[in-house]
Amino acid sequence: MASSELDYNLHSYINAFLGRPAADDRGELERRDRLHRYFRNIIDSNIAPAVSHDEAFVVGEMQKRQVASGQDMRSALQISRLCGLLKQQDPKYDWWPILYLLSECSASELPSSFSAATATSSYFAEPAASMPLPSIGAASAVRTGHALGQPYQSSQQPRFSPYGAIPRSAANYASNGANAPIGLAYPNSAQATPPALEQGSLYLHRELPTYDDVSEADLLQDLIYVMQGIDGTYVHWNRLKSAYTIRPDIHLSRPTRSMVASLSELGGLTKDIQGYIGQVDDRGRLFEQSFCTELKVEMTDYYKLVADIESRLFKGPRTLRPGESPLGVTLRRMFNWTIEARQKLRLMATAIAKVQEGKGGGDILSTISTLVDDGDPFIQSFAQRLLKTASAPFNNILVRWVTDGELVDPYREFFIREREGRRDMFWSEKYIVASDMIPVHINREMTRKIFQIGRSLNFLRVACDDAEWVATDGPRTQIVEGSDLSDPSHLESFVYRSSSMVNARLMSVLKEKFGLMGHIMAMRRYLLFEQGDFALALMEVLDNQIDRSGKNIMAHDLSAVLSSAVRSSNAQYESQEHLSAMLLTLSEEGAKHRGWDEVSLMYTLSAPLSYVVPKLALRQYVEVSQFMIRLKRVEHMLHSIWRQQMTEA
Repeated sequence: MASSELDYNLHSYINAFLGRPAADDRGELERRDRLHRYFRNIIDSNIAPAVSHDEAFVVGEMQKRQVASGQDMRSALQISRLCGLLKQQDPKYDWWPILYLLSECSASELPSSFSAATATSSYFAEPAASMPLPSIGAASAVRTGHALGQPYQSSQQPRFSPYGAIPRSAANYASNGANAPIGLAYPNSAQATPPALEQGSLYLHRELPTYDDVSEADLLQDLIYVMQGIDGTYVHWNRLKSAYTIRPDIHLSRPTRSMVASLSELGGLTKDIQGYIGQVDDRGRLFEQSFCTELKVEMTDYYKLVADIESRLFKGPRTLRPGESPLGVTLRRMFNWTIEARQKLRLMATAIAKVQEGKGGGDILSTISTLVDDGDPFIQSFAQRLLKTASAPFNNILVRWVTDGELVDPYREFFIREREGRRDMFWSEKYIVASDMIPVHINREMTRKIFQIGRSLNFLRVACDDAEWVATDGPRTQIVEGSDLSDPSHLESFVYRSSSMVNARLMSVLKEKFGLMGHIMAMRRYLLFEQGDFALALMEVLDNQIDRSGKNIMAHDLSAVLSSAVRSSNAQYESQEHLSAMLLTLSEEGAKHRGWDEVSLMYTLSAPLSYVVPKLALRQYVEVSQFMIRLKRVEHMLHSIWRQQMTEA
C-alpha cells in the first residue's frame, strides 16, 4: 500500500472513531496528527505478537474471558456464532488479525470513567516522543497496572505465550515479582496464586463451561466402552438406526454432541466387523478366513489404541502449560488420536460389504484389488496388506495345482473345480473353469495356461503313471529362488515356462509310451478305408456272409468277417495292438433290422488314450465308417454287375 493511501486510510480511521474535528480547533488537529504519527510508527515497527495464528484459539480466548467475567454462557456461544458468520463473508480471507485485535481490545480493562469525550485528552496528553511502542500483547499492560499508552517502568519486557498474557517461563519474573502477571505465583514473589487457578479451572481451554448434562470425564469413560462395541451409561446401541446414539434425556452442546457422535461411529464399525468375523469363523471358508485374519490383526491394533487411551484417561500431565487440560485425555484429543483408526475401520467395513455382495472365493480378491487401485496412498497401502493376507490360500492352491496337478480346494473357492461324478474322465470332463471366480489380476490367456498345466500334470501323474517325473523334474524346477508366485509378474513368467515344459512331456509320453500317433494312423487307414486291399477284402467277405445269413447275422459272424478280411489283405502285417482295437458291429437300428446298411467298423482305445481322444470323435469316426461301408458296397455291387456282364458277353 502506498504511503499516501495508507495515510489517507489512517486519517479516515481516526475520523470514523472520533468524528470530524472543527477546522478552527488547532489543538484537536495537533492531537489527531500525533495520533496519526503514533499509528504510523506502530505499522512501520514490524512488531508481531508471539502467538500462533489460530482463529479457533482466539475465539476460545474471548469465550473464556466472557465466562470468567460472569457473563451468561449464551454470550460466549454468541461469539462463536458471530465469528462463523464473519467467516462466511469470505472463507478464503485471513480473519485472524481482526479477531486478534478484537480479542486484545476485549482484554483491556478501561476505567469506569473512560468515555469517548475524554479519550483524546487522557490518552494523547503527552508528547509523541514520550510514547515508546508497547508490545502488541496489550492486555499485559493492563494486567500489570499500566494505562494504555504509558511506557513500561522495566526495560526488560517478557515474551508472551500463545495463551494470552501468561509468560512462557516463570523464571522471567523470578527476579522481579512486581512485573509478574496476576494469577501466577513464582519464587521470591509475595503474590499468591488465586484459588481458581490452583484448581486448574483457568487452564481448561478445551473444557469451556457448557450446558452439558454430563461432564467430559464421564463421557470419556463411557466412550471407552462404546469404542469397543459395548453399551455405555449415556450412549446406547440403537437397533433401528444401527448406530450408537446418545440418550434422548441427555442434553449436550452441539460441539460435544458432534464429537461424541464421531467417536461413537467407531463402536458401530467395531460391532459390524466383529459380527462378520464371527460369521466367517462359523462357516469356515478358507478365503474368507484368510481375509478375516488381516481384519483381526487390524482390530488388535485398534484395541491396543483403545487400551492406550484408557490408560491415559486419568493420567494428567505433571506440569501444565498455559491452556492445557489437567485430564490426560479430552474429547478433542480422543477424536484426533482415532482419526487414522476411524479411516481403517471404515475401509474394513467397505471391504466387508463388497465381499458379502460377491460370490466368495476368487471374487474376494477381485473386490480387494479394486481398493488397491485407489489413488489415496493410505487406502492403497492398507488394501495391499489386506490383499496379501487374503490371497494366501489362493496362492497355496494355485502353486499346488501348477506344480503337482493336485486340486486341494475343500470349499470350492478356486476358479478351477472338479466336476462331481466325472473322476474317471481325466482329460476332457474332470475339471472345469469357473469364470466368475477368476481374480482380476489373472487374464484370460493365463487362466487357460494354468488350467492346462494342472490338468496335464494330473493326467501324467494319475493316468500315465508318471508321478516320479512330476515330483522330481516337473514345474517345481522352474521356480526361481527368491521368486514369489503371489506376485502377478513372477506368476506369469513361471506359468509360461512351465506350460511349454509340461506340454512337451505330455506329448512325449503319449507318443512314445502309449503310441498315440500309431493308433491315429490306424484309424485313418481302416476306418476311413484308406488301405484299399483291406476295404476290398472286407466287402467281398461281408457280401458273402450277408447273402448266406440274411437277417440272422450274428455278432460272432461279423467278428469272423473282420478276421477273414485282415488275413486276406496287408492288414495282417499291422500291429496286433491296432488290429485288436478294430471291431465290426451293427448299429442300434441294425440290431432290430439286421440289414447290410447297419454294419459299421469301430475302433476302441484303452486308457489313457481313451481320455485324450473324445468319445464324440470316435462316434464320428464310426458314422464315417458306416457311410464308407455303404459307399464301398455300392462300388462293389457295380463292380460285380460289370464283371458279370462282361463275362456273359
